[in-house]
Amino acid sequence: MSYERDIFYQIDKLPLEQGMQLLRGAKELAYEWWTDILDCSVSYARQRVEMEFEEALKKVTENTFLFFIHRRGYDNWKWHLELGYRTMTSTPDYFLWIRVDEEKIEQLVEKYNLEKMA
Repeated sequence: MSYERDIFYQIDKLPLEQGMQLLRGAKELAYEWWTDILDCSVSYARQRVEMEFEEALKKVTENTFLFFIHRRGYDNWKWHLELGYRTMTSTPDYFLWIRVDEEKIEQLVEKYNLEKMA
């Protein structure tokens, strides 16, 4: 069984509004998405929280860390796109996770002119 490394894409250079458009576009293509909260006054582990997608997007600020990763790994795994954010606030901190089928990755890469990280 062979292992293929994940591919990370640079999205930190996107203007905030374009990053938001990317998240919305990915959600439309997603097979699943969810939001986690990390409230260290309650627990040191993230907990899944029920939240509407647009409410989750309201948590995004200029300090939010966005990510876009082609998750691969072993050849018997379901390769997919994982993107979302971490708000990078003190507490609570929010995380958005969006998963998209692998065959739709190129559609987003081309639309937003994304480049692989070195």
